[in-house]
Amino acid sequence: MRRQRGAALAVGLMLLALVTLLSLAAAGDAHVERQLAQNDSFRENAASAASAGIEMAIRAIETSPSPNTVPLLINGRMPDASTWEVEIDFLGYELSLPQEPAAHLAGAHFEILSTGHAARRAVDRQRARVMWVVDASDPPATADCEPLAPRHCHRSGEFERLSWQRVPPRPVPPG
Repeated sequence: MRRQRGAALAVGLMLLALVTLLSLAAAGDAHVERQLAQNDSFRENAASAASAGIEMAIRAIETSPSPNTVPLLINGRMPDASTWEVEIDFLGYELSLPQEPAAHLAGAHFEILSTGHAARRAVDRQRARVMWVVDASDPPATADCEPLAPRHCHRSGEFERLSWQRVPPRPVPPG
């Protein structure tokens, strides 16, 4: 009878040790899952910051008096402490826009590259190309809107988003 009590105690201790090991493994898995969820959140914050940088660059272009006065670099901070850096590159003018015959308009093309940064070195880069329709100093070679085909007639001050894409982050130099 005493031997059976000792065996029951040993089996009980082994079961307790097994349950403890299983619960420690589950706690470790939960910790890893939480870290992964946080990393996803930080990547989303970086993407939001990069998108905000694109929008701020578009606003800077639209509020500039001319394409030559658009700032080339813009930096900012989000409420969640994420940051963004924007490079604006003026690509040139498109002179053959569909427009009214006496309009004298040109499309000023810009490329915007925005990099968003968040906690834990999360980075997201986005590129957008936009066109701002402005008055041309010289009469351009226009493309009439009508009667060739019903097309969109451009007007001064219009703004078009031509493309948007995510781009891979720049590699971090070793060391």
